[in-house]
Amino acid sequence: MSFTHLHVHSYYSLMDGLNSPRELCQAALDAGQTAIAITDHGTLSSHRDMQIAAKELGIKPILGVEAYISPTDRFDRSSKTDKSIQAYNHIILLAKNKKGLENINALQEIAWNEGFYHKPRIDREVLNDYSEGVIVLSGCLNGLISKAIDKGNMEEAELLLKSFKQTFGQDFYVEVQSHNPMEINSALLELADKLEIKAVATGDAHFAKEEDRVLEEALLILSTSPKVDRDTDFEMSRNMKDMLDRFNYLYPDRRISFQDMNLFIQSRSEIESDFNKAGITRTDIYENTIEISNKIGDYEFSQGLDLLPVPKTDADERLRELAEKGLERLQKASDPIYMDRLNEELAIIAKKNFASYFLVVGDMINWAKENDIMVGPGRGSAAGLKIEEEKKLKII
Repeated sequence: MSFTHLHVHSYYSLMDGLNSPRELCQAALDAGQTAIAITDHGTLSSHRDMQIAAKELGIKPILGVEAYISPTDRFDRSSKTDKSIQAYNHIILLAKNKKGLENINALQEIAWNEGFYHKPRIDREVLNDYSEGVIVLSGCLNGLISKAIDKGNMEEAELLLKSFKQTFGQDFYVEVQSHNPMEINSALLELADKLEIKAVATGDAHFAKEEDRVLEEALLILSTSPKVDRDTDFEMSRNMKDMLDRFNYLYPDRRISFQDMNLFIQSRSEIESDFNKAGITRTDIYENTIEISNKIGDYEFSQGLDLLPVPKTDADERLRELAEKGLERLQKASDPIYMDRLNEELAIIAKKNFASYFLVVGDMINWAKENDIMVGPGRGSAAGLKIEEEKKLKII
């Protein structure tokens, strides 16, 4: 009855995923599982929190991403003028080991720096270049293969599968989800069996527990901004005790809704029941999730890191030097009111070990000014001093 969730979103999938990596890890443990993946949309921001939570809770982390992949190449912008062309699809990338994680990091850097168009996009060319140590799942309904099937282009779908298999071998899997249309799942499994590619079941989890469903639905309403039905009566809606009933009454034409999908961290029996209802009774799709989990090695887990650059000279001394020069420039260095306030501020910064942060921010602001980029006034005691004349004077 074992199962591993390989397609999971945390709140780092902004306005889409609901829970923290820790809450997702705990939900997996509560469901009797020993490993869980994290695959946020186009970002690796959750990886550090995932590693910390997994280490504390004693569960195996699988670090990955639901990447955006261009159906053509990462430089293509033709969808801007031709609306029939899709700008991006989804694909799941999982790091097997340290090298795989390095490659996923490299791919995401390329996606943001070179391929960004609507979303940070990679393409099959760079995915092939950085394939070592990476496990690939074919993706959800918005995956390349599912989209080809949906368009009735089975030949294209088969060619794509052959291409991925050639590059990734036994580390490429066809992904099926219980909430997919039955004909899509049937075609995916038929092609997978024909080409001898293993299939895996995923839940596409966006929230941790079933009781979080209403919160996830509220999040989707906030993120998609559906129009309120003109004929609704807000007083009537307030009398509805069930929040989902209230949402359906107020927003009957929501573009996206998860209320009928079990997109939480399900147990093996729960997800198997959903697939059985969808007409899929084979069990290899669950066993293959464990196969993938067993392929995952250890990642580096660094501790006690300096999160900011450490200057060669003493950061506190350098900050004081710059601040005192600022007061001299403003002709306030001999004013005891300003010097007392400066000493107070610098003492707090030194106590919090924050001098490097101020130096880094100072570098960014000075660079912006030197390059004719507007800089706002800032806020708080670090950005200015409130004096008797109710003026703020910048000193750094």
